Amino acid sequence: MSVSARDALEYATRDEFLKLYAVLALGYVLTIFSTSFAGTAVTAFGFLLVSLVALAGLLAMLVAAVGVLHKIIAES
Repeated sequence: MSVSARDALEYATRDEFLKLYAVLALGYVLTIFSTSFAGTAVTAFGFLLVSLVALAGLLAMLVAAVGVLHKIIAES
């Protein structure tokens, strides 16, 4: 089954998908920034805080990826 580029782009830029993409991007940014600051954490509390933010970013990316895949599979 062939899908035109216009239909594929329209499907990928629906509001529901854009929200999931935003969560995915936010999770990525949280993960990257927190891991870059992990080496500069002087105290154990600072390192714990940075580690928790990194884990939250990874969780957000995982949830968004699963949400996108579920939406694609459910609508096909």
